[in-house]
Amino acid sequence: MNLKIKILALALLSTTNVVFSQTNIGKTGALLWKISGKDLSKPSYLLGTFHIKPAEFLDSIPGVKAALSAAEQVVGELTLTDQAKLQMQVQQAMMMPSDTTYQMLYSDEEYQFVSEQLTASIGAGLDQLKMLIPSGISMIYVMATYQKYFPGNNPANTIDIVIQKIATENNKPILGLETIDDQFKALFGASLKRQAERLLCSLKNPDYGIKQAEAIIEGYNQFDLDKIYNITLINDDPCPSSQQETDKLNKNRNDRWMQALPDIMKQKSSFIAVGALHLVGEDGLLYQLEKSGYAVEPVLAW
Repeated sequence: MNLKIKILALALLSTTNVVFSQTNIGKTGALLWKISGKDLSKPSYLLGTFHIKPAEFLDSIPGVKAALSAAEQVVGELTLTDQAKLQMQVQQAMMMPSDTTYQMLYSDEEYQFVSEQLTASIGAGLDQLKMLIPSGISMIYVMATYQKYFPGNNPANTIDIVIQKIATENNKPILGLETIDDQFKALFGASLKRQAERLLCSLKNPDYGIKQAEAIIEGYNQFDLDKIYNITLINDDPCPSSQQETDKLNKNRNDRWMQALPDIMKQKSSFIAVGALHLVGEDGLLYQLEKSGYAVEPVLAW
């Protein structure tokens, strides 16, 4: 599977091992939202995506094709058009530093346990994966879980990639809200020791990840942002993130995007596609846009 998809699955819909403290603000029942009013001469549209979801799912979301056609440009978290370059950057970022080994991060007992669990789940142990940092291995492990629900999924035919392909085919500009380096900082900013701790804990609690994956997929299929959001509020994660780690993945990125989006939407009507979890909660884009004076409406039909 394309490493680019592996990294985006966790980075853009960052639900696994994350606990949020914001309150639910009741934005649900739709994945596509119309943004209008304030200083916008034309409306823009905001879609919550699931980055390993096959693109065919777009056919079931009311208004997506019409909104994509009406918009003058497409905005994503990243520009995804140069897949070869992105994959090379991802591979480089996931490489373990030459001065660190897993024997330095784990005890002998932990090393054996992690290696055995990885071999059982993805067919390769630490001896084969030692060139990757723990977060990189974690992403491959998470993707193996999700792959169960999307067997045969084509990495080149997912929602985010196809949206940008359609924009290219129609000669529409594509903007990225952040760079791949920005995402690397959010994903790989923790120390290697902390990354190793999280990988070990996930492998000790596999049932939790599977249960959470099932609930997230069900919520997304039902267009239920509240359900996805509420999953993150359940404080029973055996491997919780710190608030700082959570903020790096979600809040801090949302805040940066909110500095750019008003000018982007003012200049051109935009079709904005970002991970669904970035839409909800008091730190989410829907609430922040509404608080900034825009009209925010669910697109339930077209």
